[in-house]
Amino acid sequence: MVYNKDKDLVFVYKPDGFWNEHEYVYEVHHLERMVPSPVTAVPELSCQRDDGITTVHCMATKDYMKFYSEDKYWNLDLKDDFMHDTGNMWRGYTDKYNGSSFFVHSEPSEEIKLTQMKVDKELDEAVKKHGEAKIPETYEENFYDRIQKKREQIAV
Repeated sequence: MVYNKDKDLVFVYKPDGFWNEHEYVYEVHHLERMVPSPVTAVPELSCQRDDGITTVHCMATKDYMKFYSEDKYWNLDLKDDFMHDTGNMWRGYTDKYNGSSFFVHSEPSEEIKLTQMKVDKELDEAVKKHGEAKIPETYEENFYDRIQKKREQIAV
């Protein structure tokens, strides 16, 4: 794997049959290290060990790549940059490399706040006018309620 000078593209060389290799080009912002599923087992996963294997997924092409995690296979000046740039979806589950798991840390805009206030006000008024919704407890109760409403519509 090789970076370009701007560190926004990665060139990966994969074996392609016997004695051949093919060059694949990936954009770094499409690459994501695989999310460890059992959060309690994160320290035990091979991607967390120094001699383990890290799986990277390209979300654009749906390709998977496996990289040795051991430092001898990496340019150490670039390893932390690569791990930081490909760990955006699971920040907070491990302290070894940073990432974020769809956490939103921003405040909503004024327009969104006003819209939410308007929706809350309309919902409160609707509850005052019509009462709280009653969810049917059984299928039969729901079925007979719908039949009764159809009869009332036909009668009108």
